[in-house]
Amino acid sequence: MLKTSTIHRKLNAKFKIGGVDAADLLSVLFCAAVMNLFFGRFSIGPILIFGLPGVLFFVLYFGKRGKPDGYLLHAIKFYLTSGELRAGHQEDILE
Repeated sequence: MLKTSTIHRKLNAKFKIGGVDAADLLSVLFCAAVMNLFFGRFSIGPILIFGLPGVLFFVLYFGKRGKPDGYLLHAIKFYLTSGELRAGHQEDILE
């Protein structure tokens, strides 16, 4: 007789906190911590501490919606390169 066992679904699902990828949420919180470190004593500090990470959160949340994994890294690499890709050139690899 064939033995069967239950298989849990979505083993490859990303870890999300409140509908946001954990890495994105940690990057927003890290941005807020760095802003607090540098601008915490100034009168404009609360705007920078809460505003810039808030904008970053919404850009990441709505910018990554419906996109595949690694989309932002590939998009940044695409826009920062010269647009000329050559195979077999060693100097392109070292740059």
